[in-house]
Amino acid sequence: MTLPWLPPNIKPLNRLHVSDGLLIDAERWRLAHDYHRHRQNAHFQSLNQPGIVSDMGVRLIEPPNEIPSQYRDKRWVQVQPGIAIDLFGNLIVIPEPIDFRITSAALMGKPLMVYLVVSYVDPDGLVREENGNGDIVTESFRIDEKNSPPAEWEVELCRILLQPGEVELSTALDAWFPGVNNLDLRYRPQANARTQAVVRLAQVVKNTPEDAEIYANLAYLSQAIAGLYPVWQGFNEIGQFTLNSPSEINDLITYDVLYFKTQPSLALSPGEFDILRQYIEMGGVLLVEASIKGTKVEELIGLQHQLQEAIARLEMSLNLPTESNETPGKTAAASRNEQLANHLEIKKSLEEELISVKSSLSEEINTLSSAFKKFARDLGIPLEDLDTLSRNHPLRTQPFLFSALPTVNGQALKILTGGGIIIFIGNLSVAWGLDEKLSLGRETIRTAQEMGINILHYARTRRKLTQLQKAKEFQPIQVPDSI
Repeated sequence: MTLPWLPPNIKPLNRLHVSDGLLIDAERWRLAHDYHRHRQNAHFQSLNQPGIVSDMGVRLIEPPNEIPSQYRDKRWVQVQPGIAIDLFGNLIVIPEPIDFRITSAALMGKPLMVYLVVSYVDPDGLVREENGNGDIVTESFRIDEKNSPPAEWEVELCRILLQPGEVELSTALDAWFPGVNNLDLRYRPQANARTQAVVRLAQVVKNTPEDAEIYANLAYLSQAIAGLYPVWQGFNEIGQFTLNSPSEINDLITYDVLYFKTQPSLALSPGEFDILRQYIEMGGVLLVEASIKGTKVEELIGLQHQLQEAIARLEMSLNLPTESNETPGKTAAASRNEQLANHLEIKKSLEEELISVKSSLSEEINTLSSAFKKFARDLGIPLEDLDTLSRNHPLRTQPFLFSALPTVNGQALKILTGGGIIIFIGNLSVAWGLDEKLSLGRETIRTAQEMGINILHYARTRRKLTQLQKAKEFQPIQVPDSI
């Protein structure tokens, strides 16, 4: 399933008008029952997400005895009894074990991902044989093996990464980390209450090694949404765009946030500017991280961090008891006082230097801010420093409350915002995921992720409010005739 849920079709329900003397035939009976069925399905779609309710495990088995010899191989699995609910609220019941043979093969010399899915089958769409129990029909199901991700109406049971050549399915040594030819049950959806929104993130790629790092950090942030703000969830894939083709806007407008990291110069072509302008006009939010690598800001931040550490070490030494270190003609107390005075003088000098560095850093950041404000003006949007806006601005208060903005790697975050643009100067995205040295503390990561979710909350809500004021075409969900 590409999305965990879709809303019901916007279509009024028809029900039977009952009056005295009404004759009930098969068609009217069906209409009366279909009304309740469709109403129940719409209720489920509105409040719940599809998935497995119970069981429906998948295990490896030996080929059944009645199978011909050419099919007696290590490709057989058995789907266990269980219950699931599909996207439309239809109950899928597997009452007994079902044996199934995986037939796909990786023919292109590369591993092939195979999905085992189950779907609901409406018995009214099947040709039934006339027999003594013709008045009773049983709702059925269908198990399929496919090479593409499950469709909206299908529920994933497991997936298998098949290796090229001869295939022998096996159970993974560690269920958390299945390998090739192993059953992978990690992505089975579970039926649960529907979230209010699914947030979709995208990035601008520049074909640099940094693209992969940014993708990973955005994925970590998207993954954190469900845990930190459970009424929302993040989409499991991060979109990637180059802004080189005008046709990209058709896919880009389905994403709530477009992230890219750039230098203050922001050398964008007219075509790229046009795509960004359309994206913002349609409700999207452009999230820009100012790259400070190789700039004066990076140098000053490093110097500030060194001074802060030196002052902290000095303060610690002042609080520790010192050994008696008498010199001829001086008492221990006099030596102690002299040492203390030297430390205080050094501390004062370091603090004065730190104030000077902070002042220079503030000037450099203001210079960066001016460059990004010009970029926003070119898009027709004035930017304001978040510190100058209302203290109750949603970026600061929803859903998490921030008085002071987060500090990552010794640098306090600075945010500029206006309309559909958010620009932050700082290392916020680095703390959304795991850094290379695994050195960031849990509190730093959690705080950065909460600030990131505030940004996503602002962006997703802005996009929704913008689109509610625009005309929208509604396409009914297309499903196979047999469902």
